[in-house]
Amino acid sequence: MKKSICVLALLLAGCASNEEPPFEINNKQFYENLDEQGNKIFAYVVSVKAKHRSNINLNGEGRGGKNRPSRSDVKRYIEQEHFEDSSVLKLQLEDQAVSFLNQELSENNYCENKHEISEVLWRDLSVQLRGRCL
Repeated sequence: MKKSICVLALLLAGCASNEEPPFEINNKQFYENLDEQGNKIFAYVVSVKAKHRSNINLNGEGRGGKNRPSRSDVKRYIEQEHFEDSSVLKLQLEDQAVSFLNQELSENNYCENKHEISEVLWRDLSVQLRGRCL
């Protein structure tokens, strides 16, 4: 009996902490070219899906029919991170983009030695890394 209660508690704790990721990558593109001196240059773009804020539940379910949101509903709504407004999420995406770029360059043997990223450009839902092979 004690074992089954412990297992049930562990399963519930695992489900409670299993939140959806803060953003979902929907596109990765690699562009290669040569500059005027014949050096290899590249651009790598990573985009995320737009994620809309969920609304506060106002239908009164589970609160005796009252139309006011609970404190936990309000707290969850306030704590939602919106990608366009979050520098933390953008830095996380930038770190992931660098990792994806390194993998792409390695798989395609594009930069035999080393490379450098010279520019990072942001749009609402994407980051572009520009650089060159050394």
